[in-house]
Amino acid sequence: MNRRLRRLGRRHKPRIGARSSTLGAFSPSSSDQDWQTFDADLTQLETSVAVLRQRFEQQRALLQQQRQIEQQLQMPGLSAQELGNLQHRLEVLELQLESQLFDWQALQEPFWQAVRFGGVGIIVGWILKAIAGA
Repeated sequence: MNRRLRRLGRRHKPRIGARSSTLGAFSPSSSDQDWQTFDADLTQLETSVAVLRQRFEQQRALLQQQRQIEQQLQMPGLSAQELGNLQHRLEVLELQLESQLFDWQALQEPFWQAVRFGGVGIIVGWILKAIAGA
């Protein structure tokens, strides 16, 4: 039995140098529609990367401003008005940084899923209570 398995194993091993008959998703025989879809997806990806890079640079600039204001606050001899202005600018920067991290659109889908499944859970609970009470 062991010899038979070895023979079967040898028979089905791919030969070295044998050309694979499986072609990639974008082979020369692919249709123009596949290439157009790929091109549109690639353009969308490039746009998303550009937006992400812009947000990253904006975050970096805001963090740099925050560090500068914090350093200015450490300087001795600031008047009360200058100190108040710097603290206000620091609060505004922190608010901008936090608001960029938090996006209401990102919460839209989880919110509606919670409403949907929470509602289904309440209805199932009422049905089970009615069955158990009967």
